[in-house]
Parts: sequence; C-alpha cells; structure tokens
Amino acid sequence: MSIERINRQSYINAYNSNSKKTVDKVSKSKEVDRIEISSLGKSIKDYCLDTNVDNTKKIADIKSKIDNGTYNVDARLTARSILNAMKENKS
Repeated sequence: MSIERINRQSYINAYNSNSKKTVDKVSKSKEVDRIEISSLGKSIKDYCLDTNVDNTKKIADIKSKIDNGTYNVDARLTARSILNAMKENKS
C-alpha cells in the first residue's frame, strides 16, 4: 500500500487564485410596487347596478346563515344572475 504525502501547495494556490477574483458592486434600482388594472377590469365598473342600494338586511341575513352553518352558495345560479344583470344593464 502506497501512501503519498498530500501537497498542500496546490490547495493554497487554488484558494489564492479564487480569492483574487472580486465581484463588482451591483447597483440596485429602486423599484416601486404598482397595480395596473386591465381594460377588461376597467370595463366591469360600467356594469354596476345601483350604488345607493341598502343591503344591510341581506348582509345581516347572510351573516346569520353563516354563523348557523346553513349558508350555501349555488355557483351556477350566482353566475347566471351576474350575466343577466350585465345583459340588462347593457341594453
């Protein structure tokens, strides 16, 4: 069995060659968060029915159903109602 001595000089040279490499400072540009609403999103605001509707009774009813665990939503009925309201408002 042959055991050879490890040459430390090669490891030191590898370390020195890597330590001489410097990284240039990276300039970070300050980016500001922003929100953009698409033209489709902007057009949806035109489908608002009445802004002066008092929904407090409906809201109280829904809250009580949620608290009791009896509130169920029919997604198809909701979608159909929204589409019908949009069609009526468009005419």
